[in-house]
Amino acid sequence: MATDKKILSIVVAAYNRGSMIDDCLKSFCNDKIINDIEVIVVDDGSTDDTAKRTEKYCKKYPKSIKLIHQENAGAGAATNTGIKHATGKYLRLVDGDDWVNTKDFVKLVEYLKDIDVDVVFTNYVQYHDVKKKELDPVKIIDMPTGKKFNFDEYWYRYNPPIRMHHSTFRTSIVKKHVKLDNGYYTDAQYTFYPTPYIQTAIYYDLNIYIYRVAVAGQSISPDKMRANRGRHHEILEHILEFYEEVSPKLTPNVHHYLALQISGFIINHFDFILLAHEKHMARDVKQLFKMIQKKYPKIFKELKEDKKYRVTLGGNAILVHLFAFYLKKRYKHL
Repeated sequence: MATDKKILSIVVAAYNRGSMIDDCLKSFCNDKIINDIEVIVVDDGSTDDTAKRTEKYCKKYPKSIKLIHQENAGAGAATNTGIKHATGKYLRLVDGDDWVNTKDFVKLVEYLKDIDVDVVFTNYVQYHDVKKKELDPVKIIDMPTGKKFNFDEYWYRYNPPIRMHHSTFRTSIVKKHVKLDNGYYTDAQYTFYPTPYIQTAIYYDLNIYIYRVAVAGQSISPDKMRANRGRHHEILEHILEFYEEVSPKLTPNVHHYLALQISGFIINHFDFILLAHEKHMARDVKQLFKMIQKKYPKIFKELKEDKKYRVTLGGNAILVHLFAFYLKKRYKHL
């Protein structure tokens, strides 16, 4: 029997997503589970009809779909607002231009009713907006399906990346430990900050999140990456500060896992530097790697294993410029 107590809260941060928000919201509207969930849409000061379109769903499902208005402050701030209002036992994020696979989403909600873990992992699927087709699911390789496991014991063995698209967290952990920066690229914060507090997890081989790629103006487009290089650097600094703060409290396995994931974010920042293609980019890369080597040796140990670090010999000027040329061509064809 459905009750007013929700098993799952979905936070949707939306800014000018009028052309896409219907795809997002209708994917949650299944009669079997609609009363078990709450969808919190945070309209981040949109100037289009995002709010008007959302209001139609609020009227149809007043106990399950909510709309919150705020002045434009960025995706991170909008997500913080949604988290603050979440009441479900579990919580996940879905961007306003993405959606869920309803068939598998219904299964997930039913599973959530019968388990008690800190995080649930599922697959996601990329949808190419230009080619209008779904790509292969992004799975967590070799993870046992439907088996509750101890995070510390198993994570060192599997070392999968925790991405926002994979993850459904216990809401209480997110509320206590997650506060995102304003603006873009806060997905990493959302998944890093709960990690030291996760004890139990489970994985289901379900394709839940449909992640739209190749969208004009998307935060991972080359133009946006060039424009927001400084923003990405700020988030990197905050993640490193977080790592420094929690490091003394971590078990060796979780310490290793966080170091590995942060090294991946650093390599991601490497792309931001190269796409900016500024005069001193080789110097900037070299300085970044040297800073990590000096202050965060465990992260640097993982960083050295990355192919981009090896290809550029840790910031060799000529190789950095060659790699930047390759990177620009690669992103141009995305």
